[in-house]
Amino acid sequence: MSYDAIDDAFHFISDAPLGERRALVHRPSGKVFLASLKAGFDECPAGAESDPDYLSIPHRQELDPGKPLVLEFIRDNCPAELARVEGFFNRPGAFRNVKDLLRRRHLLDNWHIFEMEQMEALLKQWCLAQGLTS
Repeated sequence: MSYDAIDDAFHFISDAPLGERRALVHRPSGKVFLASLKAGFDECPAGAESDPDYLSIPHRQELDPGKPLVLEFIRDNCPAELARVEGFFNRPGAFRNVKDLLRRRHLLDNWHIFEMEQMEALLKQWCLAQGLTS
């Protein structure tokens, strides 16, 4: 099973709003099938959704640890802001406020690298849990 094919499908799904695109992996063959409601194409075989040999690849929002990931980054990179950032999550716009803070602290690029690395690790963990890669 190719992790790269699963990673590509994960990004295909995650580059659109949750539910707009989907991808299935056929466990026995490792073949990945893509579908996009908005673009009007669907490579997925009929009945695949209910076939246990097919597994739906998750959208990043389904793997994203959200607040815990942000707090880990803040603890490691600007711990003096931890209480303030925790307070952001008590009202709407938390992620926007965090990104504004990181931009002011010149840490936004570091955040994007950290977030990308963590999402890759989460996808690899998901693959292992599903028995897709070793």
